[in-house]
Amino acid sequence: MAEAPRLYRYCAGDRGEVFAFLRETLAPDASERLIAQWAWKYEENPFTPSAGPSISLLRIGTRLASILCGFSLPMWMGGIECTGECRGTWATHPAWRGRGLWSRVDDLMLEGAPVLIGWAHVPAKVSRIVKFGNTPVRPLVRVLDAAAMIAHFTRSRAPQWVGWAANLLARATLPLPRRNNSAPGSVVRMQTFDDRFDALWARARRRGLAMVARDHRYLNWRFRERPDESYIMYAFQRDGEIDAYLVARTGIYQGMRWGYLVDFLAPEASSDALAALIARALADFQAAGAVAASCHVTWAANRSQLLRCGFLPAPQRNPVRFTHRIRPERGDLARFADLRAWYLTMGDGDLEMTP
Repeated sequence: MAEAPRLYRYCAGDRGEVFAFLRETLAPDASERLIAQWAWKYEENPFTPSAGPSISLLRIGTRLASILCGFSLPMWMGGIECTGECRGTWATHPAWRGRGLWSRVDDLMLEGAPVLIGWAHVPAKVSRIVKFGNTPVRPLVRVLDAAAMIAHFTRSRAPQWVGWAANLLARATLPLPRRNNSAPGSVVRMQTFDDRFDALWARARRRGLAMVARDHRYLNWRFRERPDESYIMYAFQRDGEIDAYLVARTGIYQGMRWGYLVDFLAPEASSDALAALIARALADFQAAGAVAASCHVTWAANRSQLLRCGFLPAPQRNPVRFTHRIRPERGDLARFADLRAWYLTMGDGDLEMTP
């Protein structure tokens, strides 16, 4: 009988073995990206518990067969503050795939946070095995260069894009949204997040929704200190206060320059501030030569605002899925099993850390 898999918690002394495992198991670009992020994401993360990163190592005898990595996040669960974990990296060595290793251990989470989240392309049946909720979240896309986009998708001949392309043609000539100049305030570029963003967080957090806690400590770690990517950080200033912020970046997607609205937050009464930030980011994307901009967002009011700015839901044959699990002993958090109870952007967790 094959030796039973055993679960261990990662410690710093395992780093060399883990890096070698990642290089053997993942594609070269994926492994080097994760290795470049490793210290920042797991070991130097200011929210990592004293016991160390929530990284589970699965061994068969002395061999590392699989790894499940989680990094800590501060959470606001409808008024309850707690720690969450993003379980975004799950890899099994090719020699051990297809053997159901994780179904043979008692608890793939070890001890840790009451809330676990992640983004994955795994089918719903896989999430059911490990008792995670699993809901598709389709991106919204705003075309900035219609000719380049249409040429690209025509060459791809992907049937799921046919209907979307018709809508794209109808909206391709829409002008970029413009700021309402009658509204007081201004959009500024930021180099850092200061304690004014703590005041914004206190005003803008949604009373009944689950959210990553966006105070200045988290925002600086997530968007200023990431070692392998640079972000554009905007804020809307009004009456001496920060009334909203938006974090963006550009990258290359399928050979085309693409813009991403990574994260944003505004009080519910400040939709004009968020609209101004979106307009500025789209204009900067277009100036940088981006053919389109995209984002993932779950809150209905934000999706409606983005639709008014010319964004469209994009079809995907295998959409990314938001996966989440609340520890069963936390009955006070049970209502957050439904995706509609979450405020999410693509900056929450590691969704936009991977492309």
